Amino acid sequence: MKTSNIKEHFKQAEEDLQRSREELFRPIEDVVTFSACVFTRRALYNYLMVLSQIHAEENKDLIEDTNTIEKLVKYNSKYSKALNDIDFSLLNCKCDEISDDDAGEEDLVYCSSVDKVNYCSELSESVRKILVEKKPSLLEN
Repeated sequence: MKTSNIKEHFKQAEEDLQRSREELFRPIEDVVTFSACVFTRRALYNYLMVLSQIHAEENKDLIEDTNTIEKLVKYNSKYSKALNDIDFSLLNCKCDEISDDDAGEEDLVYCSSVDKVNYCSELSESVRKILVEKKPSLLEN
């Protein structure tokens, strides 16, 4: 994959994670869990996609254009001990990447619990940390 594509996915993940954080920092009764869940899921997907692209380049692999979060975790786990140390067992997002155009599909897969969305946000943060440690240049503009 091209470096620009990696940077684009990372930038999108950063934006989505920030939007999720903003939603989750509200008082619990004001949190719109649907929004927080969607942003968190997209951030996690994009961080995992970036990690996949990096691993694919390093190992001369091809990655599928259509991946699920579950498939990306499985692929990256082959190359990242740090990712293996993260517990994804409570993650319910087995869906493909969700775009703004797929709002109807999001109704089927989002979590309505603030605790559950916080868990997923922490997963996104953990994958982000692995990425930044592996490729610090991602933080450069």
